[in-house]
Amino acid sequence: MPARIGNLQTGKVKNLMRLILTSFLLLLVIVPATSQSVTVLLLPPPLPPASSEAQDALLSALPVVWQKVFGKLATATFHKESPSIQRAKREGKLPPDALTNPYEHADKLCAIEGARAALWLRVTGAEGKTPQAIEARMLVPVDARFETNLAETPITVEERKALSPVSPKTPPTPEMVFALRLGQWLQEQTKTIFETQLDQPAVPDLKAVQSLIAEGKSDEAIQALSRMIAESPQHPLLYLLLGQAYEGRQRWEDALLEYRRAVQLQPDLQDAWKGIARVASQRNRWDLVLTAVRQIRKAQEAIEPTYLALGARAATNLASNAWKQGRDKEAEALRKEAIELDTLLYQSASEPALILSAVERLQGNRRPELAKEALTKIITQLPLDNTLTERILNMAEILRANELAYQFLNRLAATNKEPITLSRYSFRIAVRVLDGEAVKLFGQVRNDLVSFDATKLSRDDMLSRLQQVNTKAEQLLRLAHSIQAPEPFIKTHSRRLLCYELFLQATTLLMEWVEQQEDLTRRRAVVLYEFARTELEQAWKEEQRLR
Repeated sequence: MPARIGNLQTGKVKNLMRLILTSFLLLLVIVPATSQSVTVLLLPPPLPPASSEAQDALLSALPVVWQKVFGKLATATFHKESPSIQRAKREGKLPPDALTNPYEHADKLCAIEGARAALWLRVTGAEGKTPQAIEARMLVPVDARFETNLAETPITVEERKALSPVSPKTPPTPEMVFALRLGQWLQEQTKTIFETQLDQPAVPDLKAVQSLIAEGKSDEAIQALSRMIAESPQHPLLYLLLGQAYEGRQRWEDALLEYRRAVQLQPDLQDAWKGIARVASQRNRWDLVLTAVRQIRKAQEAIEPTYLALGARAATNLASNAWKQGRDKEAEALRKEAIELDTLLYQSASEPALILSAVERLQGNRRPELAKEALTKIITQLPLDNTLTERILNMAEILRANELAYQFLNRLAATNKEPITLSRYSFRIAVRVLDGEAVKLFGQVRNDLVSFDATKLSRDDMLSRLQQVNTKAEQLLRLAHSIQAPEPFIKTHSRRLLCYELFLQATTLLMEWVEQQEDLTRRRAVVLYEFARTELEQAWKEEQRLR
């Protein structure tokens, strides 16, 4: 067992490195361009707002209005768990009191977050959840104050026109008006920032460091990237590669921090979002995994099965937690999202292990019909993976898909020269499937004899049916012989093999009887048939006692 676990872990690491190396190859072909914006760092106001709901509405309007009206203006909200701030703390680049008194260290925080300006913003008047007056103070690069309210300065025709890209059919909301005015004020105060230094930062030569990571020299790559980041701290690709280097070393937290920094600098950097999904799953950070997968889906019509699987797993785990905490609506929405992702997964994937994980989640999420459809694809369309045998049998048992399980066992026997070895639990599943097939054959022979005696079947029809049963009985016997019984079921399985053999002989005698119509032949066949059936029942009872 330890060797098997080691093999599984090695396989996971190999799959992980394969994903990372794929990203390297893409980066070697093309270096994605970053959409450079002037980032404004929003600090918390020194006093509480007049209405927290109105404050939230204003903060939500800022990125929307600024992006559509000003284009190059973006926001970054100050918070202690920011990847950039965490990295600066780790490297000792942030004063101890910067997190409790950000106003005195606004310039350092701007440098860390890649922002060109820093300000705080507060709603000073509100009607319910709607802001009516605001104030702001810029701290970097200049010290300046701004105030405006709708009572004294109602919205103008020019402002309505400026906001038409944001709200083309309905009048702009107060928070949109304030976001527009604040953006215009920022441009007036910092014209040089908006007019200069908006060019794409120089792209460092990444081929050498990519080669280091591809060769498994992660430590050297980390050192080289750290030097490059010191020279080009705002280049997202450097943080992406640093995250990949840390991921290659299985330093999950460090990798996660760098990937998050990369998407903070370039929100559409898909390789970084994929890195977040992979690494966060290693730390059971399912909220981050699902966020990353959602971002990937927004940018790609066809998402790789690996990330569909991560997203479905994350949504399933988050749904379970939400159920436990009584958040039923949220749990149901997450469950539906997991089902959607797993459906896409089993329809598009060709890796049995990924699809089998979808089967297990779909069953757990109460969609057995989809789980059975996915299991059918594994058993009938894909190459066999012997490492999945017991999980496949278990899911077939849960889904009551005995025919699928029988088909799977036959494929397994046909492709393996060695006997099929199973755990006690999986062996019991397998023999239940075999015996279920045997019972069907026993019943078919009994019913056909009754029909033939009642002249409902012609001689040719009876012979044809017996030949079909005989072929199936021979297949059943070969399959049963290919399965190696574990202790304590060796003796009972030997009885089972004897019963199957006697039943095969009985069907052979019945075919002779149909052709020759000798009563003795039929009596011999019936004796064998009844003895085989009785012995099989006795074997079942003995196995029940052993369990």
